[in-house]
Amino acid sequence: MRARKTLLGALAAAGLTGAMLTTVPPAQAAEGCNTNNARTVASASTHSRGIELRYNGTCAWGRIFGSPGDLVWVDRSFDGGRTWTQLSVTKINTGGSNHTDAFNNKGNLMRACGKASNYPDVACTRWW
Repeated sequence: MRARKTLLGALAAAGLTGAMLTTVPPAQAAEGCNTNNARTVASASTHSRGIELRYNGTCAWGRIFGSPGDLVWVDRSFDGGRTWTQLSVTKINTGGSNHTDAFNNKGNLMRACGKASNYPDVACTRWW
């Protein structure tokens, strides 16, 4: 009986761990976001890398098409772009693209920025 309870407890813990691994990343969960039904609302490029600001009606995120080591992030401004907060710097680890977490624009402006790993310059989309 004791072994059965231990086994059931271990299985329950494993099930909870598995459920936690499939949850939305904390940044997205805190912002109430997902990446469903997206469209590209602004784009930019630098050194043959494409940078996009993606939006789904509530939340926005950045996406980059480039090479491993390239970076993408989103900026959010509450004062028309005079000041902003940089959110979710994300690197392409393998393959040719990656995206940031999604963030609620909260009715304010967002933009996506990116940087090719082997160049110093940064490119950003327009504020949207």
